[in-house]
Amino acid sequence: MTDRYRALGGVAIFSVLYFGCAIAALYVTGGEDGIAAIWPASGVFIAGLLLTSRDYRGPLIAGVATASLGANLWGGISWLEAGGYTIANIIEGLVVWRIMGPRRGTSFVTPETLLRFLIAMAAGTAASTVMAAGLSMNLSPTFLSSWATTVLLGMATVTPTIMFLVQDRRGRRRLASFKALAVLAMVAGLSVAAFGQTDYPLLFLPMAGLAFATFAIGVSGTAVAMVIVTAIGSLFTAMGEGPVSLAFENIVSQVLYFQAYLLCLIASTLPLAVLLTQREAEAEANLELAETDALTGLATRRKILTQLDAAMKSARRTKRPLSIAMIDLDHFKRINDRFGHEKGDQILATITSLMRDQLGPIGKLGRLGGEEFLVIFEGVSARDRLDLCELLREAAAATPWPSDGPDAVTLSIGLADFGPEHRLPGEMLRDADAALYRAKDGGRNRCELAAFSDDDAAPHEGDRVNIALAP
Repeated sequence: MTDRYRALGGVAIFSVLYFGCAIAALYVTGGEDGIAAIWPASGVFIAGLLLTSRDYRGPLIAGVATASLGANLWGGISWLEAGGYTIANIIEGLVVWRIMGPRRGTSFVTPETLLRFLIAMAAGTAASTVMAAGLSMNLSPTFLSSWATTVLLGMATVTPTIMFLVQDRRGRRRLASFKALAVLAMVAGLSVAAFGQTDYPLLFLPMAGLAFATFAIGVSGTAVAMVIVTAIGSLFTAMGEGPVSLAFENIVSQVLYFQAYLLCLIASTLPLAVLLTQREAEAEANLELAETDALTGLATRRKILTQLDAAMKSARRTKRPLSIAMIDLDHFKRINDRFGHEKGDQILATITSLMRDQLGPIGKLGRLGGEEFLVIFEGVSARDRLDLCELLREAAAATPWPSDGPDAVTLSIGLADFGPEHRLPGEMLRDADAALYRAKDGGRNRCELAAFSDDDAAPHEGDRVNIALAP
């Protein structure tokens, strides 16, 4: 699918979603003057504006305007009023989009973006309310307050939900888990318990469910849970059920109270969810930094050994082969002493790039420390990776260096297979280390294999390859 068709598909989706949300809101929570108690379509339009590129923003506005006009006419509103409401709905979205500024595509999972969105919502709501009142010639306090709260709640509930789902990949993966489904089902059950009966005032239950969803799933879970609470609460309140209907006889009072309740839920949970998500992202970034070698960009000793431990467990379980290669730069201390540590770091970076090119797509590469590296080869034996290591060794030896550096940099490589006697990563490293030292004792710039698990295996015939017997 081309980018053009993908963009047009997005426009169609937002237009249809707008129409569906508008119809559902008018059907489920219709209030006085043909205005829904909750208007989630506003949130759909704003999310569409924030996510749609400039070239397709015009078709999106046209599609949403058509959907808004059709939904209002379906709701029994006259052509004149429906046209006025449609213009007001378009204006509110454009005002919010404009105030969001040039960083409209910025992730919503930041306090700064969320604060900017709150300011934009207030301005968009005000502009929309004034426009709707003026075009419909209805300046009654009931109409003004109902329109403002309806639009504001629709933005606050739906726009963040869509943005989180689009931008938060980790959140989408979590939502697809059984744990997330169970948590959201619990939120739905608590919402039914709160709004489906009039015997007890249990409006605190959905708040407890939202708090649990926040900690268990994250910001995307919070947003989806809020939509669930809104939908269930709206449905039962419109049916005359629940504590809101019991407390207020007037439908307008019920709607306003329910909207205030939802806004309080949003204000108390969404900022917390954003902060928790941001802290989690920062913690993961710090962990990634701690597990990434600053000079080479490779996995640190801790991380590569953790990966080796996991690979050993997998090999033990699946009975598939596993091998490793320990790589050491020959006479690297002399290079540092003669040319300086800055030049030595440059050489390490160059050799790392060479190893990535030769081994990166095939094995997991990490820096054990200093000039020593480790490669993990899953699903293949050391003998089957010997030729590859030979190519790496030859490529390193043939690499030209500037005149202010060494004439050549060579590698010594020791390979070892995983065997039933290996219980810990250090035991595999010991065998590979023995092969590596055999390579160094044999004159360096060579590859060595540790003892074969298959006694009938023949040694490699290259003149720079021997078999090293592990102690």
